Amino acid sequence: MTEQELHRLSRKDLLELMLQQAKEIEEIKTKYETKLNMIKTENEKEREILKKELEEAKKNLQNREIIINEAGSIAMAALQINGIFEAAQAAGQQYIENIRSLNDRQAKICAQRENESRAEADEMLRAATEKCEKMETECREKCITMEAEAKQRSESYWNEVSKRLHSFYENHQELKKLLNFNLPL
Repeated sequence: MTEQELHRLSRKDLLELMLQQAKEIEEIKTKYETKLNMIKTENEKEREILKKELEEAKKNLQNREIIINEAGSIAMAALQINGIFEAAQAAGQQYIENIRSLNDRQAKICAQRENESRAEADEMLRAATEKCEKMETECREKCITMEAEAKQRSESYWNEVSKRLHSFYENHQELKKLLNFNLPL
């Protein structure tokens, strides 16, 4: 919509336009919150998976302890279990680090999108406020001009009416004088 079209809008239309923009901002905010909730849900699911894997690792550790107790010597059991535990621990550590990294990245993206959305909403609100103030000022000026013109026209009309009344009165005064002279009493 051009600035000229905005000037032609009535106050009601401007308010409706502002309400429409407010609704759009609310829709953007709702979409953002929905996306944020989806990301949080995904993170919770990944945490649940990690908890299950941790529980499995603990069960495996208990099984390994049973193997150590059953083995003929501790040294032999350590040799059997050592390589497996190191590999499992490294894999678990790497998985946890990847999840943390992904979580941090998602949090940054969410924060960035939230900031961008807020900045965009603030800019839209500021622009709408400026336009409304400008149009209100122009409307006041136009009203003042129209009021001044109306006063000027009414004063001009009143002066014309006063002149006619005065002329009428003077004409009748002369007529009264004529009539007073001609009447014999």
